[in-house]
Amino acid sequence: MKIILLKLLLSFFLGGLIGIERGFKGKAAGFRTMILICYGSTLLTIISFELVKMGSHFLGDPSRIAANIITGIGFLGAGTIMKLKGGEIHGLTTAATLWVTASIGITIGAGYYIVAVVSTFFIVIILAVLKSIEDRIEMVEKKYKLSIKSTFPLENNDIFEKFKIDEKSIINFSHGKIDTIYYWDFMFSAQDFDRDSIISRAYSLEGVKEFKLEEIDA
Repeated sequence: MKIILLKLLLSFFLGGLIGIERGFKGKAAGFRTMILICYGSTLLTIISFELVKMGSHFLGDPSRIAANIITGIGFLGAGTIMKLKGGEIHGLTTAATLWVTASIGITIGAGYYIVAVVSTFFIVIILAVLKSIEDRIEMVEKKYKLSIKSTFPLENNDIFEKFKIDEKSIINFSHGKIDTIYYWDFMFSAQDFDRDSIISRAYSLEGVKEFKLEEIDA
């Protein structure tokens, strides 16, 4: 019983470490979520081993429950992934964190404490420290195509200012009017810009009815 309690306490602690990092970054799957996932995975793994130990009273393979934990977390993680208008995908890191946190729980339940502790250390490093490296990698200049349709004759400068686009970065640009709808299509290059709120910024422009942002493959 002491070993079981040790496993549960360790899963609480390690899940909390991952959750703290997520919580500080304001993620929906934060402190409590990570603890629950790690703790639950550990608990189910412990139960699977204990049931097998019952011998003649219960026969089975402890790996079956662990496999189903991963499958279940996969469905949970899929719910955190969103594809926004313009092709931007959010939630991949959160989904991966849910999956790897469950893996930590399974590792603890199986009795590999050092592996779980070391792995948690690396996970926190990946989430907290390597983010700055990833940001630098993503600073590579990319090409985008922006299309806007509006019932109001917007000024070009208003559009550029709203999306924080440097006019010097524009590769080509066209605009006109079809019936009562004004349209703007332009391609531009940029290293990085705030895409998290780009949809809300687009529809804050007067008369905007349609907006589309696409990243163009090099």
